[in-house]
Amino acid sequence: MQDLHFVSEDYEKRKSKDYRLSISIRRDGFSFLLSSKRAIVAYSYITVPENQRNTAFKEFLSQEILQDTFSAVSIIIVTPSFTCVPKKLYDDSMWEDYSNLNFEHSGNESVITYESLNTDVVVLFPIDTELWALCRSAFKNQEFVSYIPQVAPMLESNVKSRGERLFVFVEQSFFTVLYVSKKNMQFCNSFGFTNVNDFLFYLMNVMKQLNLDPLRIQVELAGKISVKSSYFSAIQMFVKNVSVVENATTMKNFPYMLFYNHCNVALCE
Repeated sequence: MQDLHFVSEDYEKRKSKDYRLSISIRRDGFSFLLSSKRAIVAYSYITVPENQRNTAFKEFLSQEILQDTFSAVSIIIVTPSFTCVPKKLYDDSMWEDYSNLNFEHSGNESVITYESLNTDVVVLFPIDTELWALCRSAFKNQEFVSYIPQVAPMLESNVKSRGERLFVFVEQSFFTVLYVSKKNMQFCNSFGFTNVNDFLFYLMNVMKQLNLDPLRIQVELAGKISVKSSYFSAIQMFVKNVSVVENATTMKNFPYMLFYNHCNVALCE
């Protein structure tokens, strides 16, 4: 296992129970972040081929720093596959019918749920069954462990605090669109893409379906995108009010895009 990418000087001075642990399971690898009172105390990440993911994750979890007891553990699943069901309509016995509305899970995946705090939805999402078992085994002695879809921080941090706006979070091969109006979620879905044309087509089609005026609506981009990217330039051709959430941390060489969800996960709990 690779060395830790960062450990603060104060790490040994405090008890592990003062820290919150957040782990991200991605298609192309994993990362973890330890934080205390909004301060980052340690982080590490690894990228791996998909066919080596399960073996690499077992090794990832074996790192000495992850063997302590923490105040809370959050496991973030980065996936474009999720289904939002209104809480008043949700029934545990119908989980398979709900999940099939938006995605098909394979035989080696399990579907778990996340109940949103700031919206009226329950989110169903898949997790690799073996990775889920490894997490449960690794953190069986932790008092509080939660499993969170990558869309959750986006929901919780944006729905109640903003006016009408379109939020777009970009990953390597998919992006998630959230439309908020009158402090309520009006639309949320993910789309796969391979190039600028795909990206622009899906985004503009969403705006058309929602009857949003590209000259008026505020569009906020985050994730693996910057003001220097061709994706941002393409959007500017059609959307008047568009901005990018930049790296807010002052830490040098901090791979912000790999840890965006980590930094916002506290808003979900």
